[in-house]
Amino acid sequence: MELLCERLTGQGAAPLPVDRFGPNVVVDGGDEPHTEGRARRLALNGAELGYAEPAVRCADTTVDQGSGARSGPEPLRALGGHRRTASGGVVFGAKFTVLRPGKVAVGDAVAVSSWGGPEW
Repeated sequence: MELLCERLTGQGAAPLPVDRFGPNVVVDGGDEPHTEGRARRLALNGAELGYAEPAVRCADTTVDQGSGARSGPEPLRALGGHRRTASGGVVFGAKFTVLRPGKVAVGDAVAVSSWGGPEW
């Protein structure tokens, strides 16, 4: 999210809140942007998640979640310049499936037990 906001402000646009992407879980930290695309298994507070696929984004990301108003081409335009798949989709984030349910809360530590390469 930080790299996206840097790109947006570098183009003269305002940074965007993470709620534009409808995440269920947001993980801060990491040494590099977009490491979620390489994580294959995650554990957090007893729950275990397995990587399913990259999250291809749609026009919903251009809607202000507070007002419901469309706000233009961002973030799709900024992401499309560096996060586009061969088939044309714009990727931001990843989708995971629940392998073992558990109670997840804000502030839980996340441990990655398996890594792979990005799919796109």
